[in-house]
Amino acid sequence: MKIILSIALTLTYAASAMAEDVYSDQFQTIQSVEFAEIITDENGNEKEVILEDREAPKFEDQFEVYAGSSNKSDIGTIIMVTEKLIALGEKIYKIVERGRPVVDLQSEPIEILPRDDKGQAISAMQLHGWKAPISRKYKVTTKNYLGMKPASFEFMLIYSYGGQNRGSGRYITGAQIKPTSVDVKWGYKLDAKFYVQSIMNQGTEENPVAGATLMIDYKISTVLQDSTNNKTFFINGLGQVQTY
Repeated sequence: MKIILSIALTLTYAASAMAEDVYSDQFQTIQSVEFAEIITDENGNEKEVILEDREAPKFEDQFEVYAGSSNKSDIGTIIMVTEKLIALGEKIYKIVERGRPVVDLQSEPIEILPRDDKGQAISAMQLHGWKAPISRKYKVTTKNYLGMKPASFEFMLIYSYGGQNRGSGRYITGAQIKPTSVDVKWGYKLDAKFYVQSIMNQGTEENPVAGATLMIDYKISTVLQDSTNNKTFFINGLGQVQTY
């Protein structure tokens, strides 16, 4: 009986300590925020590889936000235009809001498509040679001064590439960043969004290769602190992905 009572008291004390920790400055103060890519090894096991910050390159190709009387085309909302390319999608995609994944079935995935002689977007359905979707998985993890991980989320970058217009060009369709797992403890708030920062032609005038820079912003907050971070992804019509 004494042993059982001792165990019960120990468990009660541990639970009480944990409850107190939630309100402590050490629990509520963010020590670090890590960004990792989740890769699968040769044995099929997933592991996290911490990615260090790198400066994103400066692209010379100019783009312009669509400035016409209407930013809606027959096949989607126009967000950016270059001489040879047109980007369709949403201006901003909220993917995590107040610690919960945002699922909006009506949101349009990003497409970087060719323009016809009239400057209009040529539908992805009219292109050929599309490759199977390529995907990358990432994780953001918050650590506090108790060594705990009170806020984290996993997400996937996915898109199809390689579409051609009458045998030329390499274009992008179905690009999106989707949350796959969100874990937020009491006292923490997590919000995340992504958007297209720029588009560019990495090929030639006759044989364009669509490229797009996507930016993800995420904010982690407690009663004591706010931490705002971002990450940049570059994707192109050749299926290449770079993280900065």
